[in-house]
Amino acid sequence: MALKIAIIGGGSAYAPGLIRAFLNHAKVFGGAELALMDIAANELGIVHRLGQRMAQAADVDLRITATTDQREAVANADYILTTFRQGGFEARHQDEAVPLEFGVIGQETIGPGGFFFAMRTLPVIQRLVDDIKAVAPNAVIVNYTNPTQIVAEAVTHFGGVPCISICDQSLDDQRKIVAALDLHPASVEFESVGLNHATWSTRFLIDGDDGVALMNQHAERILARTDVPARLKRQFQLTREYGRVPNSYLQYYYYREELVAEALAEPKTRAQEIIESLPGYFRHYEEQSEADSPQLTHVRGGSVFGDVAVEVLRSLIARDHKIHTLNVPNRSALPGFAPDRVVELPARLETRDATPLVQPALPHEVMGLLAMLAEYQWLAADAIWNGDRHALERALASNPLVVSLPQARRLLDTIIPLQRAYLPERWH
Repeated sequence: MALKIAIIGGGSAYAPGLIRAFLNHAKVFGGAELALMDIAANELGIVHRLGQRMAQAADVDLRITATTDQREAVANADYILTTFRQGGFEARHQDEAVPLEFGVIGQETIGPGGFFFAMRTLPVIQRLVDDIKAVAPNAVIVNYTNPTQIVAEAVTHFGGVPCISICDQSLDDQRKIVAALDLHPASVEFESVGLNHATWSTRFLIDGDDGVALMNQHAERILARTDVPARLKRQFQLTREYGRVPNSYLQYYYYREELVAEALAEPKTRAQEIIESLPGYFRHYEEQSEADSPQLTHVRGGSVFGDVAVEVLRSLIARDHKIHTLNVPNRSALPGFAPDRVVELPARLETRDATPLVQPALPHEVMGLLAMLAEYQWLAADAIWNGDRHALERALASNPLVVSLPQARRLLDTIIPLQRAYLPERWH
């Protein structure tokens, strides 16, 4: 039977980038079926037609199907790639806007916003797990859905289905850092460890030179430039402070007050900006779906999106045991974290899972925050998968950006009525 990969969220603006990445690895995926699944039928149809035309133009034997029925998409699949956003960007706007009403940063994976996102995501994951057990018992989940850490904790502990979680943020961060340095190196070696969206570099070489030293050497010049975004400048500042490169999301903790002030000053949330841009993406996709040789010049996620997921799937299929940075159970590989806690670190892909590689301990000055985040994300996974309203309150109160039970209750009192359609009845 031909290889089948189901893509849950296959009608998103990101999906064409994924399809392009699959086509770039035609030798491995030739003859396979990509089963696109999405509840947004119109967008799914556009992506489906575009994907078929892209495969035809590339002369690649890749069968691309589409359905709004999740169980149909999953049936007999070998791998299931999750890349969906329950509630769409309208719900993300609420994730971003509601916390700001309480003086807390609103963001799709960080703080209360990430917790709200997980509240919508995990019920879908639960239904997906049930479908996998019923119609695809040998399938492996490759999770690309945020908030990655909470999803990975939940599926690992409660799903009963093999799951490897991935994220391209570290790759995106290193590319932006190298570009800001105005370098065009032949090679970049970058490794980082910690938690998803909360990692610190352990190795950074640019053509054999110390990347951290280069960042520090050019820090003042970078900080003075008006064309470098504040997010990237904060990475340079934190690198100089701690002697290693932080994941760009760590700014939300180390520059908490600045980020809240900046968000409050913005006329729109990031979600509102994306909502305005989405029609342009799909117009481009629809136009290219009618072209003899589609040229994707306007793809959400840029050139990075999809590459990591497809590389991981390629390694699993080829059984080449390559090492990738993944989110998997620790198994005592990273000191300071429980063996069953999900961590992000280099891991060797096996047939259906990955073996984390032993790492040196991170310094105490960064471990305090990471330890708190690790326990919060485990509590969040447990509360959302299994718990009642009180369990949600206690889990959210343990978030490093909340740390207040009354605040957690107020946040939940506000968001649950707004997102009622996506949430279990027991929480209302």
